[in-house]
Amino acid sequence: MPSAKDHNTPYMNTLGPLRETLQLGTRVYQALLDSIVSGQIESGTQLRPDAIARQLEVSTTPVREAMHRLESDGLAVKLPYQGWFVREFTNQQIRDLYEFRASLECLAVRLACERITGEELDWLRNHQSTGEAALAAGDMDAYRIYNRDLHAAILKAATNSYLSSVVGQLRLQNEMLMVKTIRIVGRPLRAIEEHARLIELVVKRDARAAEQLMEVHILGALEDFFRSGVGQPANPESERAEPRSYTSRKSRTV
Repeated sequence: MPSAKDHNTPYMNTLGPLRETLQLGTRVYQALLDSIVSGQIESGTQLRPDAIARQLEVSTTPVREAMHRLESDGLAVKLPYQGWFVREFTNQQIRDLYEFRASLECLAVRLACERITGEELDWLRNHQSTGEAALAAGDMDAYRIYNRDLHAAILKAATNSYLSSVVGQLRLQNEMLMVKTIRIVGRPLRAIEEHARLIELVVKRDARAAEQLMEVHILGALEDFFRSGVGQPANPESERAEPRSYTSRKSRTV
């Protein structure tokens, strides 16, 4: 069960007044969404409509509208007699999501190897430089956006509308977990090195090797997640399974 955090200021430094009234519910939703997927508002934090409304200088009506949208996205939950909370994931849910994501993104990179354009390849190379610069500068929010956009670009290059639709349904939940892996010591460096190798395999249109590396990349993040202790069950009494090891499934040399 999510635990209430500091009721006074869990998002005092992440939310600012919204001056425009046009599509206010959407603007409140976007403000909360950005803070949640960036990790500024942590999993398990209580979302109090009255406090959020005061911080954003709006009424509670658009805030409650935003809460329902966040619940539909799988980012928030409403508990009877307790209120709204940012969603916490059990270890099993984290494992299931990463395994599913791995299968989808392996398909995406295989199709991208066949269908990517020269212009898209140039963008990937340039974008990799953006990520390396962000990491070198220690700008982890810029690195988070780089990471998100690189995976999105590979998905786009696959040009499969059904694949894009399925991945899109889980995108925000994936982003919530990605921001946690970025905080793991050593993970961003390993990830960006794997991205560079992945791009080169796509350039060579080596679909088999790219697919293998993508699986290692995503399931390796899952393994790092559990090894670091970041993944914790929302209800420890209901989940005692040990995390699985994935490094032996595929060789890291492809």
